[in-house]
Amino acid sequence: MREQTTYRIQPEVFAFMRKSSGMTEDEVAKKLKLSKAKYLSIEDGKEAISQNDLIHLADIYKRPLIAFYSVDTTQTTELPHDYRLNRNKKISSEVFLAKRKALYLAEELREITGRKTTLPDINTNVSAVELANIVRQLLEIDFDVLEEIIESKQETVLFYYKSLIEEKFFIPVLEHPLKSNGVRAFSVYGDVSVMVLNESDSNEVRLFSLFHEFCHLLKRQDGICTVDFERDKDNQPEEKYCDEFAAFLLMSEQRLRSAIKEFPITTLKQLGEVSKLFGVSKSVTIIQMKTLGIITQSQYMQLKSKLESVQSKGFGRRNWEQTYIKRTSRLVLNNLIDSYKRGDLTYTSLSTITGIKDKYLQKFI
Repeated sequence: MREQTTYRIQPEVFAFMRKSSGMTEDEVAKKLKLSKAKYLSIEDGKEAISQNDLIHLADIYKRPLIAFYSVDTTQTTELPHDYRLNRNKKISSEVFLAKRKALYLAEELREITGRKTTLPDINTNVSAVELANIVRQLLEIDFDVLEEIIESKQETVLFYYKSLIEEKFFIPVLEHPLKSNGVRAFSVYGDVSVMVLNESDSNEVRLFSLFHEFCHLLKRQDGICTVDFERDKDNQPEEKYCDEFAAFLLMSEQRLRSAIKEFPITTLKQLGEVSKLFGVSKSVTIIQMKTLGIITQSQYMQLKSKLESVQSKGFGRRNWEQTYIKRTSRLVLNNLIDSYKRGDLTYTSLSTITGIKDKYLQKFI
């Protein structure tokens, strides 16, 4: 029987690859179908790794084989600074993968355009309401267009706001299946700042996450947006501020009070009609109404109870063409395609950078 080829990889490379993927020794050993002792012997450099296991490991980490010999181990393996996820919850490897992909695409965008993110130079030490009013004006939100979007249902409110942020501030907004207990979104501040939303969330939840993370970037900081903002807000003032900013930007007091035709709101149908006007979730709507004193604590608890009793609906068939656009971001994809059409980027490079399957990539170009 032919002896299988083995390889010697530097221990620091093995450790970096595992940590930058957010996995423990136990998890990697289990995926490789090795004992933990056997895997640790390989990672510590005491034992060579077989060719099959190395190929399998590259697939686990979603990296090319050459990375085991060329990866820069001085890079940070940390996620964005964690303001909220302080309850010892496990962050999935998908979050680490999403961060790596986001930073890679942001760097490619910077290289092909020579441009950087242009965040407005504004005072973020004001109240969340004041900051929301300032940013709303900077965004030049066209509420007539928003109304048309809501009525026609051809696009989403989320798409409209994502486009505004990408175009005005040069910030790619990606979507990725984060598959983590509690992580809604995260942002990384840098030369080209980037935001990543959880693909698995509803449009309404992603919209709120978008502006929560944008608030972090306005403050020139990274951030992670988690699920239970009500529970965390008293202990995490930074997160409470970003939540209030997102709520007031999307639902100003004047527009919200104007939108409420019937009062009091007691049914989910009535609540849905109001929340639909802003593109946000019913949960965000009742929290904002409670904050503004439109409903009492008792009315809030009644509506919240009704919401929690309703089962969420599953998603329908996936549109992969739209999925690839969202996972790459329109800003990045459009600039990469322009670079390809100018002859500055080969088709192979375009395919490698985007990770888009050939049959869909052909449609985009």
